[in-house]
Amino acid sequence: MKKLISVILAVLIALSCGSLFSFTASTDDELVVTAGSDAQSADSIDAVDWFKAENGEYFFFIPSYWDSSSLTVWASAPVQINGRDFENGTVTDLGTKGTIKSGSAEYKYNVVSSSGTGTVFITTESGSLEAVHADKSHKEPGEISIKNEKGKEQTENPTLDYIKGRGNATWNGSKKPYNIKLDKKAKILGMAKSKKWCLIANEGDRSLMRNTMVFKAAADAGLSYSPECAPVDLYINNEYLGSYLLTSKIEADSNRIDVEDLDEINEEACITEYGENFDMDFLAQGGVYGRFSGLLEGTNKYVTLPESEDITAEGGYVLEMEIANRYPDEKAGFVTKTGQPFIMKSPEYAGKEQMDFISGYYQRFEDAAFAADGKNADGESYTDLIDVESFAKYYDISEWTSNMDSGLTSTYFYLDATKDGKLYAGPVWDYDIALGNNSGGRFGLDYNNPEMFTVCHSRQYRNTVFGTFDADEKPGIYNVLTKKQDFTNECKAQWDESVYAAVSGWSSEKFDEYAQTIKASAVMNHIRRNTYGTTDIDKVTEKYDADVNSLRTFASKRAEFLNTNLGKIQENPVKTSFPLSIAKKILTGINNLFERIIVVFKLENK
Repeated sequence: MKKLISVILAVLIALSCGSLFSFTASTDDELVVTAGSDAQSADSIDAVDWFKAENGEYFFFIPSYWDSSSLTVWASAPVQINGRDFENGTVTDLGTKGTIKSGSAEYKYNVVSSSGTGTVFITTESGSLEAVHADKSHKEPGEISIKNEKGKEQTENPTLDYIKGRGNATWNGSKKPYNIKLDKKAKILGMAKSKKWCLIANEGDRSLMRNTMVFKAAADAGLSYSPECAPVDLYINNEYLGSYLLTSKIEADSNRIDVEDLDEINEEACITEYGENFDMDFLAQGGVYGRFSGLLEGTNKYVTLPESEDITAEGGYVLEMEIANRYPDEKAGFVTKTGQPFIMKSPEYAGKEQMDFISGYYQRFEDAAFAADGKNADGESYTDLIDVESFAKYYDISEWTSNMDSGLTSTYFYLDATKDGKLYAGPVWDYDIALGNNSGGRFGLDYNNPEMFTVCHSRQYRNTVFGTFDADEKPGIYNVLTKKQDFTNECKAQWDESVYAAVSGWSSEKFDEYAQTIKASAVMNHIRRNTYGTTDIDKVTEKYDADVNSLRTFASKRAEFLNTNLGKIQENPVKTSFPLSIAKKILTGINNLFERIIVVFKLENK
């Protein structure tokens, strides 16, 4: 009897193994159907699993260069496709919709194709994004393939060094943004060579157009180092994730922001001192850091670099304005005397001498900008310390977009002490909730009104040691600059010379051209993400067209409003009531006392 049971078990095991060789293994009880164009197997990097929508129907989301009438298909169990028996790994005509049967189960499917956009395929080493989604900083290696809209490979076979999470508020959405790094520089989709790239999700922008519009308009207006970008359909581990914007990363690099890269110098000094595999995250921190550090005016933080003759403060800097509660997560940064936090994008691992230099330089500029006569205590005019043209163009672009984050967060500046040594504004970044797409508000301003000035009234969003209560009402840098007639005149001059033509083009002809390019990809994205609560292609297309038309109307009206009204000093239409103003001053005074106690007794670094 035992021998008979052994024989039966052996036969069953053999039959199971045979089915594994015949069909792709399913990861769960549901049928998995995978399609590809030139893919060699269901595990190929450029193969795509079908997707089950909330209504129970299945979708194949395919790149623009695939033909649904000739796709290679695999299934995780024996199936019939549209009434015909099917052999795994054969070329099949899926058409635009049909039915797949597996045993007694029947599945309806749809095929939705992109058009006009490139494609990014990634396979992670673990076969999953779980570690990345659990920890935004986790770096997951893998393979990558990037193709243009015609299917031509772009990446010259580099390895994916890693994919990791990115963003702040956007990271909390269901459609995650990512950073990727290649093992060698590559020229991708017509953009300059680089190792580092960003995959922007644009989840909050149903048009999927705003960031591209602003990046391109800023470049057309002559604002240096505006990010390069291209729309792509993103597939990771055989799953279609949606329509993304592949962009250059804001960094010090000859093909990005062309300033001297001090991080390279700092890293070489660390390698010489500590060895080839030294991780700079382990460098000790100095200065004022910790949970409340973003609130402590006139302080900075840095890493302790080894002593080296090569390390210098005379180099390039890229810095970003940030809100106080995000400041503690960064290695190096400073807080100005008015309370504006900055984090370092380059050098990311800045030493004390470097931080003293850049924080001191910006403070000289801030002191001059906040002074009524535009000069600091040393008699330096704010115009002597900055490139006024870039500041004016940046303001013009930001005011056109009515972007509530401009001058507060995602606002960049750069300086190269080895060149002209002045502070430049830019590049532009992060405009998905701009151009009439603001669901909330800030400072009592209506950012969805195309005929209201907003950015020139911006102020610091300043929390306190007591929690996330915006207590202070200090003006932001663009607020004080636009209250100076000479700067306002420069803004009008730059608008007339180049900015108006650029934003007008991206409110009309160029807008229409790009909208047509991205439309099929956007519709596919919104079906996959269930953006509109329906997977009906016609209904999704109709709703998407309405969103695009709304954006076009706002951008055009905004451009004409500024064309008429720019050049005058604007008074803030929102006034804080007297009782609330007194309450805020009292709370701010108590907060500042606590902050001084924290600094004096060095409580912050414990």
